Amino acid sequence: MSTSVAARVEDIVRDAAKALSSELPAASWSVVVDSEATALDGGRVVVASLGAEFRIGLMMSPSLGRSLIVGPPSADTVEEALAPAFEAAASSLTRSQDLELTLSVLSESTEVEALASLGGSMFTARLLDGEEHVATFVLASSGDLAAQHETESPVFEQIPEGVASAAHHPVSMLSDVAMGITVELGRAQLTVAEILALTIGSVIELDRIAGSPVDVLVNGTLIARGEVVVVDEEFGVRVSEVLGYQPTERNRR
Repeated sequence: MSTSVAARVEDIVRDAAKALSSELPAASWSVVVDSEATALDGGRVVVASLGAEFRIGLMMSPSLGRSLIVGPPSADTVEEALAPAFEAAASSLTRSQDLELTLSVLSESTEVEALASLGGSMFTARLLDGEEHVATFVLASSGDLAAQHETESPVFEQIPEGVASAAHHPVSMLSDVAMGITVELGRAQLTVAEILALTIGSVIELDRIAGSPVDVLVNGTLIARGEVVVVDEEFGVRVSEVLGYQPTERNRR
């Protein structure tokens, strides 16, 4: 595998792992692409089949498995709780909406061996919550992963010099368009009875740990994260991370 192809494959694996981790509970996720899978003691393995091309596996630590069940939102099974995460990884891997995503649980005693038996090339990444290794993402591809993501370069119409029309204005023409920015501190799920019981002084517990970055959304799409600051006695947000577009459930709301 050439250096450029290897780098392309590493980017594909990292993007899929990041998309998956964005739907998992953690204070701060980071992704490290590895050359081989790292087992987790006492962990559970969940595998998703994505058409005939991909198998996505996640080896989880017991603590991550428990937090997925507890929520929020709570779930009856780990597979149910992981469904949004696997869907996010699937969206990162393929643009097709016709491939059926099927989850299954593998025996806890066969972690790496079972994933290696999925066939094709296997790629892995460690998911770290801070410094703690809490999960291992595994991607098995039946073919050339880099080739499966090759797209033709777009062909743009040549515009004769000096010719301008409404159809060919540069993007800069939109520079004065105002867009709404929302800063989200956190979310919570309450029953109707709990909402009706709210009074002055009531405290609503959000799904964020104290000190966690806030989300910055433009027209409902998550674009950045940052920390709350005070500027001339008014609240502001200092951006600490700028994100690419991630089609997660939060973006679609």
